[in-house]
Amino acid sequence: MHSRMNEWVAMSPQQRAAARLNFAKTKELSSQLTPDEKKAKWETYQALSPEEKARLASKASPKPAGAATAVKPVAPQKLAVTPKAVPPLPTVPAAAPVMTRTGDTLQNVVTPAPAK
Repeated sequence: MHSRMNEWVAMSPQQRAAARLNFAKTKELSSQLTPDEKKAKWETYQALSPEEKARLASKASPKPAGAATAVKPVAPQKLAVTPKAVPPLPTVPAAAPVMTRTGDTLQNVVTPAPAK
């Protein structure tokens, strides 16, 4: 498993995106075909000449650009809206604790700092 993790780290972002898409496509196909059908398709592909393989490759969909391309596009209404920048809150001077006497007990009372 470590060697596979090292291979993944060594890949470029484009290679990772292609690997993710290949995995998703393979998983989709594996749910549609029986093992015998998959084996027959693979053997048929392996029997093709290099020219026929190149012709099939040229008809394939273009490779995606980007680091992590989504397997399925997400509808715009499902995406979160990025909020605009919010100005920082004004700074308020810290309140100073003051000891006061009420009756026979001392109490900590927080009073606002004097205005400057």
